[in-house]
Amino acid sequence: MILLEGKKVLVTRAIEQSEGLLLNLQESGAEVIHEPLIQFQFNENINNKSILTKLHDFSWVFLTSSNGVKFFFEWMKRNDLSPPSHWRWAVIGDKTRQTLREFGKHADFVPGQFEAEAMAEEYLSLYKHPGPTLFVRGNLSKDTLLKSFRAKGVLFETLTVYDTLLLKESNDILNHLNTLDALTFTSPSTIQAFIKVVENRKAEAFRIPCFCIGSTTANEACSEGFQQVYFPDRFTVEDMIQQMIDYFTKEGK
Repeated sequence: MILLEGKKVLVTRAIEQSEGLLLNLQESGAEVIHEPLIQFQFNENINNKSILTKLHDFSWVFLTSSNGVKFFFEWMKRNDLSPPSHWRWAVIGDKTRQTLREFGKHADFVPGQFEAEAMAEEYLSLYKHPGPTLFVRGNLSKDTLLKSFRAKGVLFETLTVYDTLLLKESNDILNHLNTLDALTFTSPSTIQAFIKVVENRKAEAFRIPCFCIGSTTANEACSEGFQQVYFPDRFTVEDMIQQMIDYFTKEGK
């Protein structure tokens, strides 16, 4: 039997990031409903210009997503800049490290755990005096890690290089809602966009098992009221799908 045969799974991830997730689900036999609920665009904020004169002051650049990497180098390109040679690079997750490598840079720090407090502890245990850090983010990025840095006295500035836009309407999701077996969420933003779509049918939607790529997204789902929330130990698409397979196998559904 094909592992997810007969299961209808909703994918809400943006088009440009969803290829691997869609392929893995389809190869596992799932019927995939792909309804992107977010999209990304370059942030044109004029306040970013203030960072231009300070680039050589930073010792570290912290990148928390593949989008952050891509849009950060786009920002550098638009300003006709190259990264100073003394910069060290910190990334969260293997996908982000891979994307950084595609731009010719090596990650000096990749945390073993992705919870903010644990990340900050690990970072500072290895680099007790890291120096000024440039924290690259999107407009909807969570402040959890920044709060941990601030509490531990890490000097940093933030640079918002991309915007996440929530798409508010999707009749396809509403039409399929009562036949969905599983939801997938890859960021807190996808959860917020989904909730806007199902606003009048939240009680029904919150009963559907949802599978999240990491603890931050899972915590967002729990706080919003989803009743069955799952996330893997390793925050990857492959592990999230395996957890879905394990769930349906165990439940015998």
